Amino acid sequence: MTVIGTRSDRRETTAAGRRGLRLRILATSDLHAHLLPFNYFADRPDHGVGLSGLAGLIQRARAACPNTLLFDNGDTLQGAPLADAALADLMPRGQDHPMIAVMNALGYDAATLGNHDFDFGLGALHQALSVARYPVVLANVDWLDADPGPVQRRKMLERTVTDAAGNGHPLRIGVTGAVPPQVMRWARAHLEGRIAVHDILPAVRREVATLRAEGADLVIVLAHSGMGHDTDPADGENVGRLLSRIDGVDAVIAGHTHRAFPRPGDATGPLGGTPLVQPGCWGSHLGQIDLDLGPATAGSTARWRVLGSEAALIPLAGIGAEDRADLWQRLKPMPGLQRQILRSHRATRVYAARTLGRTAVPLETYFSLIAPCAATQVIADAQRAAIAPVLRDRPELAHLPLVSATTPFKAGGRGGPAHYTDVPAGRVLLRHAADLYGFSNGLILLKATGAQLREWLERSASAFFRVVPGPADLARPLIDPAFASYNFDRLDGLRYEIDLSQPARTSAEGDVTHSGPGRIRNLRLSDGRPLCDTQTCLVATSAYRAAGGGRFSAAQACETIHESTDPVRNALMAHFAAHQDGLDPVVEPSFTFTPLGGAPVILHTGPGAAAYPQRIRDLGLVPDGVEDDGFARYLMKI
Repeated sequence: MTVIGTRSDRRETTAAGRRGLRLRILATSDLHAHLLPFNYFADRPDHGVGLSGLAGLIQRARAACPNTLLFDNGDTLQGAPLADAALADLMPRGQDHPMIAVMNALGYDAATLGNHDFDFGLGALHQALSVARYPVVLANVDWLDADPGPVQRRKMLERTVTDAAGNGHPLRIGVTGAVPPQVMRWARAHLEGRIAVHDILPAVRREVATLRAEGADLVIVLAHSGMGHDTDPADGENVGRLLSRIDGVDAVIAGHTHRAFPRPGDATGPLGGTPLVQPGCWGSHLGQIDLDLGPATAGSTARWRVLGSEAALIPLAGIGAEDRADLWQRLKPMPGLQRQILRSHRATRVYAARTLGRTAVPLETYFSLIAPCAATQVIADAQRAAIAPVLRDRPELAHLPLVSATTPFKAGGRGGPAHYTDVPAGRVLLRHAADLYGFSNGLILLKATGAQLREWLERSASAFFRVVPGPADLARPLIDPAFASYNFDRLDGLRYEIDLSQPARTSAEGDVTHSGPGRIRNLRLSDGRPLCDTQTCLVATSAYRAAGGGRFSAAQACETIHESTDPVRNALMAHFAAHQDGLDPVVEPSFTFTPLGGAPVILHTGPGAAAYPQRIRDLGLVPDGVEDDGFARYLMKI
């Protein structure tokens, strides 16, 4: 078993502490309905993902430490075709949600919810959670006219633990959780008037204090929130660091941003002595925190205190076949559940293989960050088609230009060299649509000014490193690997240049780092007319982006004209179905790079790009081998 990125925070290392009581905390996060080691988008096995693959690691970690707790940090029920099949086929037939069934079998101690767990609405959420045999905790949600179901603000876990000498001791572990308050904007059509979501920090601080007053020996926070920064506001989306500094918190599980922490080379700064892990996504890692406990000091209401801690990640990619088979060994005494998992797998493959239509051209995202492509064009066209009936009913909007904002959801970066969409020409299946658009975001129509659209594009332009002209042997990488490709919005209906000689206005994460002129040049409408700052356009986009998701403050500032709970992906499926003779999208030349005299850069993309030699030639790319991390390397000039 490989352990990476170990981080130790020894607050009091004593011989008694080393011989005393050790509590092990295991954590998963952002599983996104990846249950089995199978890529339903490509319809082939994938041993780098899946909760079932982590089962062996969980068993091994438990065997090494008798005092072990297992938690999940949310975004569990949505994201892969299994989630759609569960909603459409499995749960309506009375079957338990496959993710919940397996989490029950693995013996989870508690979980929280992520923002995407609300994507299908509260009814579907409560139906899925109704069979959970573990508590679900959320500190910052008030249930208004909605039934909270099994969700509670906090939970006190009563456990008997053993010390190094084999003696048993009672231990009270308080657990609470939190979800980003921005979920009220991202899923407003489902949630408005039914629940209220408050800022994370004050809500967690309140529940921690209550748990301590109720006699908790330890408090663990399940925060579906990224690590963030020390200076983030209280209403921030990613506040993991700040949570670790709350008095009374002994461990934090972070998530949401799909990062893996700790990893070798992380320059994260101090975490205040409180251990924190963030276990990646899709089952890529198992988070582990070990707490060494000793008797509490005199006068404390708790019986135990933390003497030292160690946080680490265990990667799924490092396990062998015997570990991957461990779940099935664990399920042997439960043949009914074993059969259900296999039925779920078969049902998902059948569901994902439904034919939607045809495409005359491949829909791939290997080059989507350097040039407009057919994959993003199809999404842009589908959004336009879905918005057309709205505009027919609103003649006062007919004179406004319509822009369609779309993004390549899978285009490498921290997702790895296989994280690309590659739909071949020919029959389009439901799994292809899910691959092109992996989230259940509703479709929104906004009204935006030219100034807002310019700022919108500036955020997308932070995908790239700054380019300084120089000799060919000094070529530098073009794309910042820390940038999430789903934040690279292409505004179809506009024409613009990206000037990479200028510094980006924001970091890859969206923090404002520069106040200069920015990178967007020659911003025009599709007919060539300049788009001035005061001119108004309509923008078809997702509910996530319209709410500022991805740190797009310009999108959040726009006026909402129309919103729908119908996901964009449904519009995409309908678009394929309406073109049974085959889609052949006309790719609009939305953006180009401002010429910099042939400045040399390196494009890193997936090795599958080699299957498109004509596209490579058209873009002026020169193959230059494959990096150790699996990304293909191409030379290009700007």
